[in-house]
Amino acid sequence: MSSTDRCLPKTPSIARIVSNQHLSGGIYRALLRMADDWGPSLPGQFVQVECPPREAFAMWRPFSISRFRAERHELELVYGVVGLRTLRLSELTAGEELCLIGPLGRGFEAVSGRRPILIGGGRGIAPMIGLAERWRESLPDGRILYGARSRDLLIPIDDPPYAVWLATEDGSAGFKGNVIELLEAAIARREIDPATIALYACGPNRMLAALSVWAESRGVPCLVSLETHFGCGVGICAGCAVPVRPRDGEDAFARYRFACVEGPVMDGTRVEWEGVAE
Repeated sequence: MSSTDRCLPKTPSIARIVSNQHLSGGIYRALLRMADDWGPSLPGQFVQVECPPREAFAMWRPFSISRFRAERHELELVYGVVGLRTLRLSELTAGEELCLIGPLGRGFEAVSGRRPILIGGGRGIAPMIGLAERWRESLPDGRILYGARSRDLLIPIDDPPYAVWLATEDGSAGFKGNVIELLEAAIARREIDPATIALYACGPNRMLAALSVWAESRGVPCLVSLETHFGCGVGICAGCAVPVRPRDGEDAFARYRFACVEGPVMDGTRVEWEGVAE
């Protein structure tokens, strides 16, 4: 299945929790055992999860896919505790079950002829690691730039597929500054050539917006995984509509894209970021 396909199962899948590990702060990593015929999936796609407590009319929650290991039928989700339902999710233990729908949306695809620079902000690093694992053999010269406000907010990365360059805004780990400043420093050292790279990013929308502006000014391809308000996750509710720059000949309706089916991965240089909710 390509990332442009829509995967809309008629019935939810049942996932069994293998582990639900606290990583740092309010961030957790859930490892789920899926049915043998589940998937395949691409980094950047997502799943809609029925978080506890179960209610007849409750909205399911979207979670970006961090990794999917088809040979083990294991799905990994990295998530933050931001409300009652994610708090209840964090309290689930091995052996308990969840319902979910997916994989959904568009994932990351490599830009031909360009060296991949993968950029993660906060827990947005999780799908970047999965992406690097997928590309490690076919695109071995990639790099991962990982930024957070401080050391305490960094998620541990075990056996990274690419070399990881860290940045913290307070200087408590790695480079002192944000990921764009880290990127600029690598260019100044001639470790990265803007003429030969493509950016792939996931993290807070403010970071994605700044990266997109930086990339457009230098002619660098920039694909970003958007964080916005997902409701249904399948293109019905229109809650995730994102304004984009229309191409020549497109009408006014073309100014919006549903991030759940035409994203979450989009060309960051086409997004009108001032209209995107955090």
